[in-house]
Amino acid sequence: MTTPLAPPQPGRPVTVDVVADHYRRYPGEDVTFYLRLHVWQAVAVLNLQVTVPAGMEVESCQAPPARCQDVPRFVFDKGATIALWELVGPFVPGQELEYQVQARLTPATQDAMLEAHVKVTWGELERRRTRSEHSANIAVSASGRYARYLPAIYQADELTGRLVMLFESFWAPIDQQIDTLALYFDPKITPAPLLPWLASWLSLELDEHLTEARQRRLVGRAVPLYRRRGSRLGLTEYLEILIGGEVHVIEHRAHNFKLGADARLGPGIALGTLNRPHTFTVAVYLPPAAPGGGPEEQARQEAERRRSLEAIIQAEKPAHTDYNLQIEAAEVAP
Repeated sequence: MTTPLAPPQPGRPVTVDVVADHYRRYPGEDVTFYLRLHVWQAVAVLNLQVTVPAGMEVESCQAPPARCQDVPRFVFDKGATIALWELVGPFVPGQELEYQVQARLTPATQDAMLEAHVKVTWGELERRRTRSEHSANIAVSASGRYARYLPAIYQADELTGRLVMLFESFWAPIDQQIDTLALYFDPKITPAPLLPWLASWLSLELDEHLTEARQRRLVGRAVPLYRRRGSRLGLTEYLEILIGGEVHVIEHRAHNFKLGADARLGPGIALGTLNRPHTFTVAVYLPPAAPGGGPEEQARQEAERRRSLEAIIQAEKPAHTDYNLQIEAAEVAP
């Protein structure tokens, strides 16, 4: 059982956050607000209040699937719509609740900044002064931005401005992709399906069995790894990225090469170990193979893991070198 985190602020057993799917909209378009409640300390009753400002019409509200019985009641105040949920628990530390409110922007004659406000209170009536709240601002443009490229006589026409918004809405996704094009080339945040394509730019083939996090790290470190390919540090980092474990590469110096009266130069003398020149040892620390399937299956997995490691080392090491592979059991944290 995981230990719940401590509340971010004293006296607030519950916090609330809100984000919107769009922060710049035109009249007639929809906005969805995503609300998330974080429970830090046990509470019995929560009261969630969402205020949708004038200029928006609430179309629907959605509760988590496990709490489909939560239906809000609505209060109207000076054009604003207030959705009120009374949530009956008990709610335990570490629990999260997610709600959605979808609204449509009403016609507007001028630009505006609309603020949706979310508040959660808890406890009995006399204690509900204690609360957590958050807001999301939506910029509303009364006419399309493309209208400013038209002659002045058309910029002043409301119908023309609304027609231009149609073309702008068609092009908006493409404009957004162009504006954020550089992000697609960052392996840390590029969409996962684009990782193999990005790796192909670096002549790198990704193993589909690698986790997404390891694939991103490998693509991000590809150029530095190419620069250090064939070196001890390069091989160590490459193996650690691929296996997610600890790796030590030990280069053997001339420990068995001695000069003296008894020295004999010839085929029997080599710089390395076991009479093999240019030898190094790769010590890999991995957890044991999955025990499922019995000893034979475990032995097969161990052999397959060794073959995979040998293929990687053989492809990355300098051609004139030889190596010894040692697979050690990694220490498991208690």
